[in-house]
Amino acid sequence: MTNPTSPPDVQQLLRATVLGVLDDEALGRIDQVARIEYFQMPTLLSAAGQHPQYLRLVVEGHIETVARNANGEEFVFSYITPGGWATWLSCFMEQAPDHDFYSSNSACFIAIPIGTVQSLCERNPKIYPLLIQEIGRRMRLLMEWTGQSVLVGPVQRMAKLLHLLARDQQGAGNSTTLSITQARLARLARCSRQTANKLLSVLEQNKLIISGYAQFEIPDLLRLAAFADEVTPELLT
Repeated sequence: MTNPTSPPDVQQLLRATVLGVLDDEALGRIDQVARIEYFQMPTLLSAAGQHPQYLRLVVEGHIETVARNANGEEFVFSYITPGGWATWLSCFMEQAPDHDFYSSNSACFIAIPIGTVQSLCERNPKIYPLLIQEIGRRMRLLMEWTGQSVLVGPVQRMAKLLHLLARDQQGAGNSTTLSITQARLARLARCSRQTANKLLSVLEQNKLIISGYAQFEIPDLLRLAAFADEVTPELLT
């Protein structure tokens, strides 16, 4: 994306996150050192084995967390969407991440030097419980996906993925619109686009989702969650 005429208001965006508990002086210090990043094309932000230099807040687009197996095959296991951070663990772990971080196309991030983040946290210990909750929430979602998704059939597995992605957006209420393409869903589910299309069609036929352009409306999250946990062999053929 090209740089907009009016760049994002850093302090306003930070107030809507866990950093909102900081006072104006602390937020002002972040504003002084933060930089606004724009990416038109997918770009490597930090490679596996390297300590990231910045904590990034996603404003537009997303950040992909990409893992690689011993054969060199890559797969995306996490998408960090607007309002999410990449990542708090990088600020406190001595070991470098063993995965890559890539920007999407048409992306905008607020990048804060990790040293600044560490200093602010040391001076404002009240932020630690919020950070633990933030990290724990994402860890629970990841554990739920890796643990439960292998226990259900393919249609339920896709329903589970949609439900977890919706929860990761932290929207309010029992309905939401998930901004994601079918291609991205297929990559997360580790299936072909044709298979993903077939599974999503079954969910739409059951009125669990409404497909749109690069988005899926979920009218009833509770019903989608219940379906994801059901055993319905007739839908798995």
